[in-house]
Amino acid sequence: MTDDLSLAIRGILVDDLEVDADQIVPDVQLDSLELDSLAAVELITLIQEQFGVDISPEESRLGKMTFAELVQLVQSGVGVA
Repeated sequence: MTDDLSLAIRGILVDDLEVDADQIVPDVQLDSLELDSLAAVELITLIQEQFGVDISPEESRLGKMTFAELVQLVQSGVGVA
C-alpha cells in the first residue's frame, strides 16, 4: 500500500497543487516545492479528505519534511503497515 499511498499523495501535489512531477522524489523537502502556506493547508485538507487522517498538528513542520516522511506520516495515520 505504501506505493499506492505515495502515488496518491504525489497525485495531490501534481494535480491539485500544480507541482512539477519531476521534482517529487522521496528525499525532496516539501518547502523546496515552493508550496506557500495556503498550499500547505490545502495539502493537509486534501490528505484528510482522501485518507481520513488528520495531519494538521504537523503543519508547522510540514515544509521541513521530505516527501517520503510525509508518506510515512500519512501511512501511520491510516494504520497501514
